[in-house]
Amino acid sequence: MSHYQELTLLQHEEVPLYALWGKVYTQIHLALTELQAALGTGKVGVAFPEYRFDAAVQMGRLGSKLRVFADDAAILQQLNLSQHLRRYADYVQLSAVAAVPAEHGLACYARVQVKSGAERATRRLIKRHPELNYETELARLQALSVHSALPFIQLNSLSSKQAFRLFIAKSEATVVQTGDFGTYGLSNSATVPDF
Repeated sequence: MSHYQELTLLQHEEVPLYALWGKVYTQIHLALTELQAALGTGKVGVAFPEYRFDAAVQMGRLGSKLRVFADDAAILQQLNLSQHLRRYADYVQLSAVAAVPAEHGLACYARVQVKSGAERATRRLIKRHPELNYETELARLQALSVHSALPFIQLNSLSSKQAFRLFIAKSEATVVQTGDFGTYGLSNSATVPDF
C-alpha cells in the first residue's frame, strides 16, 4: 500500500461522533462496493490511526480519523471519496491523496462477528420447536451470548434495514501481508501501513 487519503470527522454539537461514523462509513461502504465491482477485487484497505482498545478494562474507541489505502493513487482517485461524501462536507475533512511515509508500522484491521441477539434466536428456536419453554431457552441463550467491548460503528443494512454493529479489531504486524479487502475496507489477514 503506497498511497492513502485521510478523513477526519469534525466535532459538532448537534451530531455525536458515533452517529457521524455511521453515516460516513455507510457512504464509504457504498464507494468501496462500487469500486470492488469495477475492479473485480478488493484493493482498498482502511486504518483507524486513533484506534485504542484496552483489554484489561474492556474499553475501546475508533477516534475521529480514517485512512484509506491503495497500491496506486489512481485507485484512490477512482474511489472518489469527495463525491461520495459531498453531503457531509460540513462534518468531514478529506485530505488529498498522498504517498505513505517511508517509516511506518503495519497493522491488520478485521471485522469481528459477535454472536448476540438471544431474543431473536429464542423466537426462531421456539418457532421450530414449540414444545420448548421460551423463558428457559431465553435464559440459556443469554448465557451463551457474547458481548464485545471492541470499538464499533453502528450501521444499518441497506438490504434488510436492520441495525447492526460493525466491530473492528486491530492487530499489529511485522510482515506485509497482501490480500483482498472486503467492502468495509477490512481484512482478516491483509495489512495496511500504521503511522
